[in-house]
Amino acid sequence: MDQSSLTRDAVARFYDAEAEHEWARMDRHRTEFAVTLRALAEHLPPAPARVLDCGGGPGRYAIELARQGYAVTLFDLAAGNLRLACEKANEAGVTLAGYKQGTATDLGRFADDSFDAVLLLGPLYHLLEEAERAQALAEAGRVLQPGGPLFAAFISRYAGHRDAARREPTWLVTEPAQAETLLTSGRLVGGLEGGEGGPGFVAYMAHPTEVAPLFWRAGFEVLAVLGVEGLVSIIEDGGVNTLIGAAWDAWLDVNHRAAADPSIHGCVEHLLVVARKPRWRAVLRRIARQLDAAGVHYRVVGGAVPALHRVPLVVNDIDIETDAAGAYAFQAQFPDHVRQPVAFCTGDAYRSHFGRFDFVGVTVEVMGDLHRREGTGWMPTAAKTEALVNLDGVPVRVATLEEETLAYIRRGRLARAAECLPHCDHARLLALLRGERATDVL
Repeated sequence: MDQSSLTRDAVARFYDAEAEHEWARMDRHRTEFAVTLRALAEHLPPAPARVLDCGGGPGRYAIELARQGYAVTLFDLAAGNLRLACEKANEAGVTLAGYKQGTATDLGRFADDSFDAVLLLGPLYHLLEEAERAQALAEAGRVLQPGGPLFAAFISRYAGHRDAARREPTWLVTEPAQAETLLTSGRLVGGLEGGEGGPGFVAYMAHPTEVAPLFWRAGFEVLAVLGVEGLVSIIEDGGVNTLIGAAWDAWLDVNHRAAADPSIHGCVEHLLVVARKPRWRAVLRRIARQLDAAGVHYRVVGGAVPALHRVPLVVNDIDIETDAAGAYAFQAQFPDHVRQPVAFCTGDAYRSHFGRFDFVGVTVEVMGDLHRREGTGWMPTAAKTEALVNLDGVPVRVATLEEETLAYIRRGRLARAAECLPHCDHARLLALLRGERATDVL
């Protein structure tokens, strides 16, 4: 049996034996549960949206969301978790949309774009290899509607050592190899073979600096990273956990506010990433395919350029440069999306054959034969460099990151340029600055 299979077997055995304990965990850790529910309330689409609770254990979040009117499918590796979830749902008087058993790295039973939101509040910290975590994110992204939110939990790197300091401080000397492995690699693997004490806990504990980049690489936009225990990680017992009424509400507000502060993320037990499957990516894939088929030359510029070159930035709209004929050809290809028909427009700083389009809430601006004002005259300012970027299987023509970065500098957007510079190719950037490669953006 390979390590992935061993891990799945160990995790399933652990939760089959610990389903009741896992259900009660949210009572022992009220702040984690409450802050996570706040994040869900802030980012979920309205009920009755379809939610996949992938790795949702015995259903604490699934049942709570079902109470709110969401259509929740609970998907989990452990049969014991699913059985208990069914019992608890019946006790609560709610109905889940389904109970399915399987692994987060294979959601093949679900169609593409079949859920409005996805929860991964357990699987990622039971996948020991980065490739497995990336596969789980790829599968979550596949079944998630464009524009839909993804919520994913991690155990923070130092949670194991902090827990040992509270419960078993001699652990550092009784299990020095395990303590060192956990500290340096994040792996807790002592339970892979089980043992006389029953199935052990197998986990990957992530360093706070690695979680957001994992989602950007997977094509998501990261909206927030939260330390869901807030300021009371490990010190909630006998104090905050006993509060009710205004005192509990006050501590919940403070912990919710503190959760986004990166300075606490190494000293909490769980991190929650709130991400989004960008709608603009699906829109641009469609546009690129259709323009290529029609023989219309174009080039993506603006904020989508850094994102397509893997700079971690949220994209607000799509800007497309072409020639004058291309701008009107674009309009002919997408007549149902016109918000401002293409026409020759002159402003204080720029002129072009300009049109604005709307694709399911994504604004696309098209500029044909773009010029900028220089003194009393006009100068071409379109990007001259071009790269082909693979966008989920579709080649997209895009300005090079180096030329777009120089355009940010010329326009005075130095903070954005600073975000792009570490990702630029040094030789290409110097060639543009020295005039060895032609550019009109400077």
